[in-house]
Amino acid sequence: MRMPATTSFEMAKTKTAQVLESVQTMAPQTAVDIMPGVSLRRTAGGIPVVRLHYSAHPDRNPDQHPEWKAQERRTYTSQADWDREQEIIDEAGGGELVFADTLVTHWDKIVITDPAWRPDSRWQVLGGFDHGKTNPTALERAYVDYEGVIYFSGEYYVPGKSVWQHAPELLRMPDIDRFEACYADPTVFDQRTQQERGKEPKAISQVYEEEGVHFLTRFYRNRNDQTFTETLLAHWGDLAHRNPTVRIVCRNYSERPQPGRHDWDCPNLLWELMRTRRRKLTATQLMSQNQSEEIIDKDNHARDAMKYVVMSLPEPTEKTRQDKIAEKLDAYRQAGMDERSLNIYRFQMEREDRQTDEQPVYIGRRGHRRIIVRR
Repeated sequence: MRMPATTSFEMAKTKTAQVLESVQTMAPQTAVDIMPGVSLRRTAGGIPVVRLHYSAHPDRNPDQHPEWKAQERRTYTSQADWDREQEIIDEAGGGELVFADTLVTHWDKIVITDPAWRPDSRWQVLGGFDHGKTNPTALERAYVDYEGVIYFSGEYYVPGKSVWQHAPELLRMPDIDRFEACYADPTVFDQRTQQERGKEPKAISQVYEEEGVHFLTRFYRNRNDQTFTETLLAHWGDLAHRNPTVRIVCRNYSERPQPGRHDWDCPNLLWELMRTRRRKLTATQLMSQNQSEEIIDKDNHARDAMKYVVMSLPEPTEKTRQDKIAEKLDAYRQAGMDERSLNIYRFQMEREDRQTDEQPVYIGRRGHRRIIVRR
């Protein structure tokens, strides 16, 4: 028999009063259950705090409805995110591996391991560049398809060399001449370095230009690591029901760095992503601070190069007119249209394209009236 709502409310009210009374004699922060999913504690200052867990809702109690938790958990990209938001564990995520859980769980969706895979030669090509001295200099090459999916395929990752040693290897990378943009940290353009005794210091980008590397572009957008992390995890969100919109090509993954030029693979990018962690606070720090979302600034050179590409928010590659015509004709062919009719449609579509190109452009009010008269 189901208890009336008024009776349940009165019982909860009475129980709350009893718990409030009991926690006064207990040590601060000692939690006492009022009902399943609801507890009460007092702070050191005597302030009562109620904790409301999702299991208090009858339809979300995991003992009675485990399917709700299983379905909701899939919408979170990591266990730490779930623990912080749903399990109310404030310290969750300290020292957490940020991308590793998603990569391991959905490796087959995110990572392309097919030895024969190559990007479409018509896709736009972008790059991200991070210059280092003792640290690695990293360049990540990416392709953007017609749907806006970003494929990281090809990298240069070498520590401890000078600009004139990096430049020849960079210029040997495939598709390097097809870059629409290769985004680099602004410090490459602003920071000056002494190249020769008695000579004026030069910007690092200027030295690269003198060595034939003319494709570097200053990155102006958001470079915040936490924002990048959230953006990349959004690209990899809910992969149980959708495909990722950022993918990484790697046929030679290793648990250690692989310095050198990798024409079509990104093993060092994957290695860095697998090691990316959040900063962990000590027990003393946690008493006065919330758990940090800060990303540890270590092993992040390929990751920074990737960040510049992802945070540039690239548009999908636009199809050419010839591609659009070919797609329409292919659809007609699959629908059973004969070759004679296909040729007629091809001629009509090509003629319409030519007429569009030849359309005169008039400026001003008189020009607008002439367009109306022509139509």
